[in-house]
Amino acid sequence: MRLREAPEWEIVFARWHEFPLIRTGATPDSVAMVASGMIYLATPYSRIAVDDDGHWSPANSALAAVHADRHGARLAVRGVTAVSPIVLAAGMRHATAHLDPLDARFWTRWCAPILAASRAVVVPDIPGWSRSEGVWHEVREALGRSLPVHVYARGVEE
Repeated sequence: MRLREAPEWEIVFARWHEFPLIRTGATPDSVAMVASGMIYLATPYSRIAVDDDGHWSPANSALAAVHADRHGARLAVRGVTAVSPIVLAAGMRHATAHLDPLDARFWTRWCAPILAASRAVVVPDIPGWSRSEGVWHEVREALGRSLPVHVYARGVEE
């Protein structure tokens, strides 16, 4: 089954048997049992890193990075090397004003080599994960490369 560009997690969860590379209800322990090499940690950013007016917020950006860091640490203590593009990108943006943190095309291109070098994708159950177009794009790209996708959630956020 081919997935559309807009997030459609409801279909994935309802028709899970059609997506053998997607493992829902995953945990850091279950990832550690099968993971090898570098893992791509797909976490939401652009909807979290803004204020109520839709402008980039340094505090909210840092919060998005902390969410990703927590999940990276949970995997690290289990021996899994997980790379979070969000942590790297947020750090770069906080260090310089020359990067637009909400330029989806720029960051999609920038993240592509990290995803290409990864052996799997992990999608932690962070608020906003199921509405994130970036996370959805990364999952679709992973499936196109026949990479396993480990989704911590057992269903879509309400």
